[in-house]
Amino acid sequence: MGKRREERKGKVRHRHLLVWVAAVILTAAAIALLLYLLPKDDADIDALLNETLVIETEPPHTEAETETEEYVMVVPDPGIDEQLLTVNDWSRPGEACDTITNVVIHYLANPGTTAQQNHDYFESLKNNGDLIASGQITEDEAVSMSANFVIGIEGEIIECVPPGEVAYASNSANHYSVSIENCHVDETGQFTEATYESLVKLTAYLVDMYDLERDDIIRHYDVTGKMCPLYYVENEDKWEEFKDDVMSYIEECREAAGV
Repeated sequence: MGKRREERKGKVRHRHLLVWVAAVILTAAAIALLLYLLPKDDADIDALLNETLVIETEPPHTEAETETEEYVMVVPDPGIDEQLLTVNDWSRPGEACDTITNVVIHYLANPGTTAQQNHDYFESLKNNGDLIASGQITEDEAVSMSANFVIGIEGEIIECVPPGEVAYASNSANHYSVSIENCHVDETGQFTEATYESLVKLTAYLVDMYDLERDDIIRHYDVTGKMCPLYYVENEDKWEEFKDDVMSYIEECREAAGV
């Protein structure tokens, strides 16, 4: 029993010695590493003390910067029949508009004609160059005319020139407006119920598209003083009623969309 106890004590002492040696080695290594990392002279120490620590951070983002609200239209397409004119010098120059600030309302002053007939007339103007070249008309006689949209007596809507492109309808406003020509049955220029309904919906659609206001809906008369659209120049109260109907329809669409 005494011999075994001595053997165990010897093993314990041996393990303590190994632990002590390992601790000495690790301590020496740590000191050597520290000495290596320390500056070598006073100049290095001064540089270390004077060095400014710069931490680059991203500036905080505001809600407006991180979340871009996407504009969503609420007025549905009113049923547009796209029949784009051929690009030409007399009815569709293919020129981009500036920022759209107005929708301009017109009447055709050609009672009883249809939207398709007027579209086709605009399209025929592309032949003016050939007529001038053949001597059938002069350059002064060549007509330039069109509209972005034509609404027929039955309420049909034909797109002739894309919104955002110049149409020859509103004179000095051609470069910042969208034009709507309207068919009518007689000389009074009053629109049929079907024409009126389509005009309200198309105007609302364009007002919504370009984020316009009530007073951005204007008549050709407001641009040049021309009696166009005749009925709404002679009946100012009906013109104001029309604009009210447009804005009311937009509001109905907003409510239906939950906006």
